[in-house]
Amino acid sequence: MRLDQVHRYGSVLTILLVVTFTLTANAQRQSFFVAPQATDPTITTNLNGHYVSIDRSVAPKNQLFVFFPGTHGIAANYEILNNTVAEMGFHAINLTYPNDEPVNQLCGGTNTDLDCYANVRLEIIDGTDRTPLVNVDRANSAENRIIKLLIYLRNQYPADNWGQFLIDDSTINWSKIIVSGHSQGGGHAGIIGRYHSVARVVMFAAMDFNGRTQTPANWIARPETTPNASSPDKFWGFSHTRDEAINFTRLTSVIWPAYGMPQFGPVVNVDGENPPYGNTHSLTSNIECPTFHGCVAVDSGLVIENGVPVFTPVWQYLFSNTVSPLNLSSIQFLRAAQPVGRPPVGISTKYYRIRISGTGFDTSSQVFVNGVGAQTVLVSADQLQATLPAGKIGSVGNSSVQVRGSNGAVSNVLAF
Repeated sequence: MRLDQVHRYGSVLTILLVVTFTLTANAQRQSFFVAPQATDPTITTNLNGHYVSIDRSVAPKNQLFVFFPGTHGIAANYEILNNTVAEMGFHAINLTYPNDEPVNQLCGGTNTDLDCYANVRLEIIDGTDRTPLVNVDRANSAENRIIKLLIYLRNQYPADNWGQFLIDDSTINWSKIIVSGHSQGGGHAGIIGRYHSVARVVMFAAMDFNGRTQTPANWIARPETTPNASSPDKFWGFSHTRDEAINFTRLTSVIWPAYGMPQFGPVVNVDGENPPYGNTHSLTSNIECPTFHGCVAVDSGLVIENGVPVFTPVWQYLFSNTVSPLNLSSIQFLRAAQPVGRPPVGISTKYYRIRISGTGFDTSSQVFVNGVGAQTVLVSADQLQATLPAGKIGSVGNSSVQVRGSNGAVSNVLAF
């Protein structure tokens, strides 16, 4: 079976220049299509609608799920996965982008250029001319489509805070984004993770492997040739053992190790198991499917039991714990910027600051002292400094400090 045939699942839903089409499948989740040209009229190719979901009934994670369909796939082919992720609290986008040519065919056959894969993928992603094998300009690139869609959503739905995923109107805030994709799209997610520091990379049935040289693409096997921006703990993968389009043995013995995934656990078969699957990053299944390549993510290939895709728990696991947990390890008091002991009982706190050490801090982290929010400064991902609320220090052990994040994360409590 050819790779381009594998991706033609079911009927193709064509979405023309409509702005949005609202779905009502879930009373809390709003899902709709946005035509690429409604966000930027200079986009001229691959005009099927982006699929967007948000669930306002759950605490927002303040992270964006961006999903890249496989070759010839469109955003509408992956609605169920998108809906599941949105219902976990993510802002969610299935992206329509130039995906008409299978990357592994463009760079395969007699081609032995192991940089070909990166050149093709990066041109699709950012629109910079790197290879004659594809012809993608900036307007039609994946990055421009993401940026213009986020600007559109920010303007249309200001209360939903879509703008947080942009640094400015020309720059994506990759640190708040989970990149994911299926097949060709999974490869795009992977290379974005090499070039940008992202919250997570989740790849479904994806690899770049050159049959002529029997080696992976350089961007995978030689991360030092890229910015190598995301650490190995950010990479996760799920693929069927009997995948028709990719060699599972090569995937798990060569590709996933090149990302560093085995250090987080062996390949785990999810069939009959429950999360957290040994906390591994490497997952597989061997269940019967309409198409093994598609059933890990594509709507028409999913195995449904009692109205629910059997891989729903797997998806939920893959996208869980993407926000670093807040944990407090120690506190220290400062006066005139110098470390001091705990203020004596009855002493006014207005001359003191508190320094908190821990993990998972970001710009949204706020210190709470005895339940009262304090003015907080992010020093680093493992240190905060805050102004103590006005008042007098009580007896030892009867005051407390906690940190909370805008995504709903709450730390442990330290008493002082």
